[in-house]
Amino acid sequence: MTRQELIAYCQNEYNAIVDKPFKHYPEYVAIRHQNGKWFGLVMNVPATKLGLPGTDGIKILDLKVDPELNSMLQIQPGFLPGYHMPKAHWLSVRLADFTTSQLADLIAGSYNATK
Repeated sequence: MTRQELIAYCQNEYNAIVDKPFKHYPEYVAIRHQNGKWFGLVMNVPATKLGLPGTDGIKILDLKVDPELNSMLQIQPGFLPGYHMPKAHWLSVRLADFTTSQLADLIAGSYNATK
């Protein structure tokens, strides 16, 4: 999934507001409820900061998930501990590894968990 596909999906499905909250990281995009609370954060993070080999930037999406589900997903390919978020409740997803339909349930869960 591309970053643009993800943003379009969230805007169409959840009427999400999208903004760039970090001055020093203008490529980071928050995906928010109408009340301003975010349910997703899209980032491009150096692989080494994610504990991965290489120096390329990895496009990730942080989502809020149930801690039990989080621990099960983190051992599967494409999922990582939440980057710069509380690790028990947030999960980082490598965007390149999934389609929108594969992540739809996780996005819905994050949306509902952050209302």
